[in-house]
Amino acid sequence: MSGYDLRKVFAETALGNYSSSPGAIYPALARLEKAGLIEGEEDRAQSLRPRKLYRPSAEGRRVFREWLSQDVTRDDVSRSFDELMLRFAFHSALGSSTATRRFLERLAAEVESYVEELRRQRKLFPQGAPVHSRLALEAGIEQYRASARWARKALGHFKEDE
Repeated sequence: MSGYDLRKVFAETALGNYSSSPGAIYPALARLEKAGLIEGEEDRAQSLRPRKLYRPSAEGRRVFREWLSQDVTRDDVSRSFDELMLRFAFHSALGSSTATRRFLERLAAEVESYVEELRRQRKLFPQGAPVHSRLALEAGIEQYRASARWARKALGHFKEDE
């Protein structure tokens, strides 16, 4: 894909929470290319103005698979849940139902553990605390509970590798 193609993906899909700004994408592509994670080549066939097309290098594919295979941590659950879902969305690149099952099992377990921590925090809420604060915490608990249910349900879509 070209930088412009990536901008369209970020602007027109659920990946829209990532910046589609040229000021973010093109420097990131330059850093990835300098690190040897992607390779760019000019494509003059598509238009009068040549564009640069990028593809992952062998090292880039290795690093990508390593990122996908990272364990799910409490910090991931509490601070970067969107990134966990992004990792899951690309999990088919691993070609392993076992790896996906392990990811989902760890996700469910970490989320359920975090829900219990949030419930403990709710019990410690001061009596005079604003109702808004308590309701916001309860909304978070419900969202995490739904995520844990989803992860357990998603497990049913993946059988252990033979």
